[in-house]
Amino acid sequence: MKNVLALFWGVSQFIILHFSLFIPLFAQDTVAPVTRWLATVVDNQIVLSWTPSTDSNVMGYHICTGTPCLDYDTIFGRTSCDYICLDHNPLERHTYRIHVFDSAYNVSALTPSFGNIVLSAAVPQCSTEVTASWTPYVGMPGGVSSYQLWAKLEPLEETFSFRYGTDSAGTLAYQFDIDDRVTRVWLKVHAVGFPDTITGGRLVSQSNVVAVARLTVDSSAFLYVNSVTYDSATTSIHLTFSADTSYHPDHYTLWRSVDGSPWIPITTLPLPLDSYTDYDVNPFDSLHCYRISVTDACDMNEKYSAVQCVVTPDPPSPAVAIPNTVLVGNPDNGTFLPWFRGLKGDLFEMYIYNRQGILVYSTTDPTIGWTPSATTSQGVYTYAIRCRYNTNTIKTYTGTILVLK
Repeated sequence: MKNVLALFWGVSQFIILHFSLFIPLFAQDTVAPVTRWLATVVDNQIVLSWTPSTDSNVMGYHICTGTPCLDYDTIFGRTSCDYICLDHNPLERHTYRIHVFDSAYNVSALTPSFGNIVLSAAVPQCSTEVTASWTPYVGMPGGVSSYQLWAKLEPLEETFSFRYGTDSAGTLAYQFDIDDRVTRVWLKVHAVGFPDTITGGRLVSQSNVVAVARLTVDSSAFLYVNSVTYDSATTSIHLTFSADTSYHPDHYTLWRSVDGSPWIPITTLPLPLDSYTDYDVNPFDSLHCYRISVTDACDMNEKYSAVQCVVTPDPPSPAVAIPNTVLVGNPDNGTFLPWFRGLKGDLFEMYIYNRQGILVYSTTDPTIGWTPSATTSQGVYTYAIRCRYNTNTIKTYTGTILVLK
């Protein structure tokens, strides 16, 4: 029995002697917490930053990941106030909390949970409407005053510019239209805090940056005008092509420019896209140039072939033959139709008068003549013709016509 009492007394003295060693572990002093913290995305990485604790005995900071805390990262140093979360994808939501520890491993209270903004965006195929939506920023000290959407439009803009702003209670989404020429849209969102009552500054958290390409199909792989030849016998120009017609079967357009005039579309080319003959040719124009174009699957982003040109030969020298007799009803000689060679074609006027000086016929088309009807009186008629030749010389011809029945 004495041995048992002696053992009990020895153990009790050991506990009393050493109990004081455990007291600091349970009776920790309060450590000043951080008062400003932020999660933002920089260079496609989540970066945490905070203001230093005012406690002079700070040894470092613990970063708690997840809610509840699932993992800890330790940052040593009183002035070490930022941390790059290398293993955290900025396209996913993450939450963080921070507390301070001193040299005796006393710790402060944890900050409220805070985390990154995740932005997503899309442009439907063949659309010019951009839709952007983002998650709210949680844990901004003092609260979020506004969300700002920033955008950069390639190839029209080189830097981000402000597009839309909403207050903290606004819808976390926005739609806007873009120009047809835009091929890629870059977007980011800023969560802006209320001004700090002490510093007057604002905390700004940036989301991930999203690049959205316009969902269109590229233009055809090849698009050529292979040859352009002039046929003087038919006054026409024959063209041959080669193109990737599997790309867009019904949107190949032929363009023409004459003597340096602006390009105009003259026809939609039928398939198979191998050749075309242009009969709408004025032989008195010297240079005819052609190109073909095709749009993408959304009828946008038109692509053009290289230009091919042909020089028409010089037109024949001016000449004219004017008949002086018309036989009414005669199939061979029943029309008064002067013959001209070398007309430029942009000026032609012909007038015919009876003996009383009354105008009986006029035209501006050198290919259409006067055909007297059966009721036309027999006798002498007067003509006056004014025209321009390819030499830019303007000529006037007058004379008489004898109409016989």
